[in-house]
Amino acid sequence: MERRAKDGGSGKVLMGALILLAIAVAAWWGLSRDRPTNEEQRSVSQVAQAAQADMPRPGSAPSGTPLPRGSFLQTHQALEIRARAGDAGAAYRLGQVISRCREYRPIPGGDFTEMLAQAIAKADSSTSLGGRRMNDPDLLDALLYGKDRMDAICGEVGDLPASVRKGDARAWFELAAEGGHAKAMVDYAAFAFEEFPSDADLLDNAAEVIARRERARGYLRRAFEAGEPQSLLALAATHGHKPYLGRNMTDALAYWKAYRRTGEGSKLPQALARMMDAQLLELASPQQVRDSERRSREILQAFQQRKAPL
Repeated sequence: MERRAKDGGSGKVLMGALILLAIAVAAWWGLSRDRPTNEEQRSVSQVAQAAQADMPRPGSAPSGTPLPRGSFLQTHQALEIRARAGDAGAAYRLGQVISRCREYRPIPGGDFTEMLAQAIAKADSSTSLGGRRMNDPDLLDALLYGKDRMDAICGEVGDLPASVRKGDARAWFELAAEGGHAKAMVDYAAFAFEEFPSDADLLDNAAEVIARRERARGYLRRAFEAGEPQSLLALAATHGHKPYLGRNMTDALAYWKAYRRTGEGSKLPQALARMMDAQLLELASPQQVRDSERRSREILQAFQQRKAPL
């Protein structure tokens, strides 16, 4: 009976889990999220005000003490206390969990393999994720990579308190970034505009959008100069698939190629690299592809020398 119940309800659960993983992989490119409720927007505003009130000076260093482990219900209050006291690592962890773990639940490896097999078996010719058929080997490898990535972040998290809203992550990333946390500087840029998913939202909040765009630009510059490889990936997105710094496919390709030439970028799974290549090349002209090679070398040299991005 247990097996029949599992199979009977597997369709929605199956695709829901895989879609969440696809979003985890696509988050490299800053896909927009669902429109927040009015209550979520009020919560974001309250957290931002509280974070600004307790903002540490940029030179304040994290304590170095290991962060509390366990479920978020058990640890979030301790993390908040440490974050407001100037621990940039604690602030980053809060933003990381809130931005990524609200809907995600870890799936044991064997169950996930079975789910993928069922998805392929049940998929018809119109079933796809991210524009790729369910039996595409690159998509399957990317989903496995996304699962590992999300499990590493969310494996112990469990449920989040009802008072914690997805949009609160931006304020915690900002707090961590002001404390000198380079990865928080990159993630701020990825989540700064979640509260404004439509063009109408962007126009209605134009002054705030401009302020966040300039803050994100500054954070990415600082992360680049600090030698954070993911700043290259973020700058590729901000000139390509999420062009709030202005669409420029030569630069998007150049930053992406520079990232791939870093130690971290060279370890990216080939399947995921091919998918990202395809997305960028789809939007670029042959001349932009050629020009991106020279730009990539210039960018990588500046990155290695800890100079400002070109």
